Amino acid sequence: MDRRELLFGAAGAAVLLAGGGLLRVCAGPDDAAGLLRPPGGQDESRLIGACVRCDRCRSACPTGCVSVAHVEDGLVSVRTPTLDFTRGACDFCGKCIEVCPTAALAAFDAQCDKIGCAVVDEGACVQCGVCVPACSYGALTWDEGRSLPVVDAQACNGCGVCENVCPSASYGYYDGSSRRAIAVMAPGASGKGGVL
Repeated sequence: MDRRELLFGAAGAAVLLAGGGLLRVCAGPDDAAGLLRPPGGQDESRLIGACVRCDRCRSACPTGCVSVAHVEDGLVSVRTPTLDFTRGACDFCGKCIEVCPTAALAAFDAQCDKIGCAVVDEGACVQCGVCVPACSYGALTWDEGRSLPVVDAQACNGCGVCENVCPSASYGYYDGSSRRAIAVMAPGASGKGGVL
């Protein structure tokens, strides 16, 4: 092997590494597939392929919980719809699905389909119990022994009411975290429902 072949080989390896890094940046972090999507957007590849980033779903949401993904979620996901339950909870009204011009948000049955599942962070819980009576699906119970809410993953459909009413990581209980003590996680995200 001469010097020219060695240089071409090194340049080729550098291009491949740079290409791999670029693909990684475009895809976003490993948990980008775990973004919390509005009803009907749970098929990530279909949503990414069909969404034209028109923002109609966010404008139509009466509770204000539809938000958009940012650059840190990956370039491919930028401006696609996500849910932010600190702003509101999903009432499954279907308005986001109705206004979607490309069917990126498909049909969704709140009785059978799930947005995600609530997960409790024991260390962040302020033991107030506000989330339990707020759940209209009966997915939360109070564990008196540990003074924590317990999530029934079968009953939870990810509406986000529990996260919306949780006072942790808010003005009165701010501990430096941006995540509340009970948070809804997408089906592909870490924490399958229950306790972190």
